[in-house]
Amino acid sequence: MTNSFAGVVLLVEDEPLVRLIAADILVDANFRVIEVSNAAEALTVLRAGVAVDVLLSDVEMPPSINGYELACLTHEHWPTVEILITSGREWPREVSLPPGAAFLAKPCPSETLVSYVRSAAARAQAARAAAALKETDPDEGTVVAFSKIG
Repeated sequence: MTNSFAGVVLLVEDEPLVRLIAADILVDANFRVIEVSNAAEALTVLRAGVAVDVLLSDVEMPPSINGYELACLTHEHWPTVEILITSGREWPREVSLPPGAAFLAKPCPSETLVSYVRSAAARAQAARAAAALKETDPDEGTVVAFSKIG
């Protein structure tokens, strides 16, 4: 097994035991995991500029905003972060999730969780690499108009 990390997961879960189990599964799969208990804490991490690949959030997290609202804010302000939402009680409606986000019903088998997170992390890392490439080559795709002298 390689020593490199598969990615960074921001795990948002208000139930401590569920959060601990999910974190252990992801750490065993070679992810770095940042554990928080609600959306407000998750937003603090994101606003701090931590390079998060995947937001893995529960839906119901009193007393702050729910997982769907967190997903929408994340999509709007941190578009390279991939979003996975989980719940055992509340399934999403068509407009609940932002584009590209996925829903996992609880309980979710460990292999399924790791597979979804691994795929999401790879997409996030590719998106960040593409964005960094654009920043290093600002002239790419620029059209320069030549004016007629005379």
